Amino acid sequence: MKVRRVLLTSKTTLFEMPGLERRDPRLSALLKAGDPLVSRIESSHRETVHARQIVQEALLASGIQVSGVRRQGHIQNGRYDLVISIGGDGTVLDIARFLDGTPVLAVNSSPSSSYGHFTCVTADALAGMLAQIQQDEVQPVELARIHLIIDGKRHIQPVLNDVLIGDTVPSTTSRYVIRIGDDEEDQKSSGVWVSTAAGSTGAMLSAGGRQMDIGDRRLQYKVREPCLQGLPAQHWKLLGGVVDGPVTLVSRMIRGGAFLDGRRVAVPLRFGSRVDIDPGAPPLRIYLQNGRARMGTA
Repeated sequence: MKVRRVLLTSKTTLFEMPGLERRDPRLSALLKAGDPLVSRIESSHRETVHARQIVQEALLASGIQVSGVRRQGHIQNGRYDLVISIGGDGTVLDIARFLDGTPVLAVNSSPSSSYGHFTCVTADALAGMLAQIQQDEVQPVELARIHLIIDGKRHIQPVLNDVLIGDTVPSTTSRYVIRIGDDEEDQKSSGVWVSTAAGSTGAMLSAGGRQMDIGDRRLQYKVREPCLQGLPAQHWKLLGGVVDGPVTLVSRMIRGGAFLDGRRVAVPLRFGSRVDIDPGAPPLRIYLQNGRARMGTA
């Protein structure tokens, strides 16, 4: 693939976050004082700044036209040949929401503190990876994504990792009706996780789910802490598993919410809102190590 135009995006470290002193004065004071409590934050910042410099130098040396992200929004197919993200998995999730077919190459900016489930290279190895891409020696992998449809209206951004349906107050019981195929149950729990294969190594695995093959196009769901006490005759079957089709939930919560890819997006749900979680979104094209995401917790 010929790479002539690249969109470059980078994480914003806590040291660079605008208004941090106003938003979190205690953290700001600890950072300024160099307190040991935030020592890893400072070292990660230094690594990220250094990684940006190496990446920019590598792109300049290659003669590739580079554009930066000023304001994140939908990125039209064909505008760039490649998107390069500098950061970790959070940076990939941030930019993935706005991509259709443009492939992503993720650079781990801080290997000492970031596992980098979706990252392909460190900054030092970027030049070599770009050469392989230009010579068609490596190809992007397609990762399944989710369409979220609420009351018949599709949410504009696809979901790469997972969706959590639950009450907006974490300590409050989540109430909903769950439907999978022809089966339906009225449940109470701490919420329901629904993930793609890419997201199955994160919160889903921590909640008791299982790791899926990265190329699997199916969804996995897991009910968190089902509330079975006081219901001896109740036998719920829809507590978790891998499914071919959509997972549907109808909210019975006054303050429900659908949380997409962790902290990225929170969509409020009304009492009676129907949420269809469908695996039919266009896949994310991304370069991965040896064609596979790293194993372990994302």
